[in-house]
Amino acid sequence: MNRADDIAAVKAVIGEYVLGTQDRDVSRLSAIFHPKAVMSGYRGSTPLIGSPQPFFDLLEANEHGEGYEAEISHVSIVGRTACARLVEENLYGKSFVNDFHLLLANGSWLIVSKLFHRD
Repeated sequence: MNRADDIAAVKAVIGEYVLGTQDRDVSRLSAIFHPKAVMSGYRGSTPLIGSPQPFFDLLEANEHGEGYEAEISHVSIVGRTACARLVEENLYGKSFVNDFHLLLANGSWLIVSKLFHRD
């Protein structure tokens, strides 16, 4: 693949994240995260560091309401690694900036980490 193809592929993975979040489709989300992926950020002043499972559980258990929107603001590729930034509005009435790290493994891009910040 060339860099433009890789950027398109990473955007497609983040697009799957958006659709999975929007539709509360945990199986769709699980397919794009590496099994050992980590998700980190803050809930108030408490740091959260762990797997994406609590996020998946939250989505499954709760409607997030209408008006969810998300936009990819940045993608960077270096070899078989990538970074992507996603800005979310109105997810449970809150806004988030998420930085994803992805690895190219066996021809597929997978999310290995998500660092989130609630605005």
